[in-house]
Amino acid sequence: MRRGQLLSFDALLAVVIVIFMLGAVSATSDNLKSGLTSLLGWYDRTSIPDTMLDVLLKSPGSPPNWSENVSTLAVPGLRSYSGQYVDYNKAVAFFNLLKNNDSRVEKALLNLSLKHPFLLDFYLGKWTFKANFSWNPNAGGGIPPGFSVYNGSCSVSGTTNIDFTQPTIIPCDPEFFSHGSLSINSNSDICIVHEFRSVGSSHLYISSGGNLVVGGDWVIDGAVTTDVDGSAYIMGALVIRGEGSRTINIKHDLYIFGETSTRPLISVTGAATINIGTPGCTPGTQVPGCTLGNLYVNVNGVWYAANRSPITDPNSWYKWTGSGWEKLDSLAPLEGTVFVRGAQLAINIAGHPLSSDWTPPSPPECLNYGSGQPLTVSSLEGNYTYPQQLNVSQAWNRVAYLNGSFLVNPTNVSNVFAAMNASSWVSYSERNTVMSLFKYNRTMWIVGNSKGIIFGGVLRYSIPNYALLKFVVPNETGYVLIMVVDGGNLKVLGVWKTSGTSTVMGQIWELANGTVRTVATYRGSSNSLTVPWGDVFSSPGGAGRPVLMYLYSNTFTLPVEMVDEGDIGVLLSPMYEPLLVKLWVWDER
Repeated sequence: MRRGQLLSFDALLAVVIVIFMLGAVSATSDNLKSGLTSLLGWYDRTSIPDTMLDVLLKSPGSPPNWSENVSTLAVPGLRSYSGQYVDYNKAVAFFNLLKNNDSRVEKALLNLSLKHPFLLDFYLGKWTFKANFSWNPNAGGGIPPGFSVYNGSCSVSGTTNIDFTQPTIIPCDPEFFSHGSLSINSNSDICIVHEFRSVGSSHLYISSGGNLVVGGDWVIDGAVTTDVDGSAYIMGALVIRGEGSRTINIKHDLYIFGETSTRPLISVTGAATINIGTPGCTPGTQVPGCTLGNLYVNVNGVWYAANRSPITDPNSWYKWTGSGWEKLDSLAPLEGTVFVRGAQLAINIAGHPLSSDWTPPSPPECLNYGSGQPLTVSSLEGNYTYPQQLNVSQAWNRVAYLNGSFLVNPTNVSNVFAAMNASSWVSYSERNTVMSLFKYNRTMWIVGNSKGIIFGGVLRYSIPNYALLKFVVPNETGYVLIMVVDGGNLKVLGVWKTSGTSTVMGQIWELANGTVRTVATYRGSSNSLTVPWGDVFSSPGGAGRPVLMYLYSNTFTLPVEMVDEGDIGVLLSPMYEPLLVKLWVWDER
């Protein structure tokens, strides 16, 4: 370097290099800073849904039992207070608060989402039910007071006895068929809705003044013995055929409603004895157990009666004129229409005088059961779908925050997804977890026709016989139809009222081998009905029995009250259902 020279070339070059290095370092620092900023922003965005789900699903909230009194809620959380599961009742309360624009829940969600738009979906295992049923409030049928409905086989055989301890309707269609040497015993009325056919050496014994009602033909084929302590009402014909000696004892009247001249109303081949009333008894006889009875037949809409044996005394027939009984001078109206008989038929009648104020009988009310009933169920179907198999339209509950507003279960979720897809970024998270479902209150209310679970848990202990479920219905015409999941069985419980003054009636149907059958029928008071819990749910076995009651249809305009009068809540524990929770968070443009 010469004197007076400021920089040499080497020094100048070094300065240039230093300047370039400083510039490179500065640029790298800016890029690094930008990258770190972008990375932190990405982490913040992706952590939002994870943080929201962790807070909601892993915390019981404050206080931990806030769902029991939502006014105490400080911080929402859905975890069960006593377990590691999402609590069903808390989830229901959470969405109900959002529907009511609760500021506490809305503020908590906005803080968790950093005020970003979001969509929160809950997918719970879904039951899909289908019932083919008919409702005709003008129908006059139903279950007569005090009757139960037979649910056994329509073809019974062997030597086993069948015992009925209360008035019973046997709805078998097309017939109730008994064969073998079994014995059917009842201490009250038996009402066979359709044909009754007995084959073999079976025995029908109805005691305590009980009546026999047959909605079709009564066919006896074999050495059958019948004892009816009351009267017998036959809507078709009495047909006795086959071999052997047959004895039919009817302590009071025998009515045959056949109303046809195309076939005999009493057709007998072989030996048969029909005793109406107590043989040997006469009017005025004061002997314990002595009863009187007449034979009444309907031929082409005209009633005829005999109060003595028409076999030994052909002149014993009378015709009802509408105002009194007229003795028949000729048997022409009855020729070929009443009897086809062999030589060994005996009809013994210990009759009572025919009354001038006699009223032609109507078919017994019990025969209206079935097609004439206001509420009937013909088929049942129930299917369960796991949460992972559900599509976006099948969310159990959902809430979205969009354009500054909360949308709870929006009818058109496509608008929400459209806004999401138009954003610059979307963060997503999901949780496969378990929901603890225990839906029980001693008093439950059915309001409106919103389908859903009204009762649910696992039945751990057998239900005592005294435990009852009471329904209190408003004073109006309507019905409630409730699906019942009884372990692996599907039932439906119907409760209805057909006028403002009628009694409340009910019935339980069950799906068995693809066929709907009646479990039990009930009749209550003018505004209430009780159903044994033991008819609704079967006894548990092993680890317990999952049980569920689901409102399927309700037409009452005012609330229906359900009261557990057996306190079976102590017999239940929660059931655990799979739950899928999905959460999207995105940027708002």
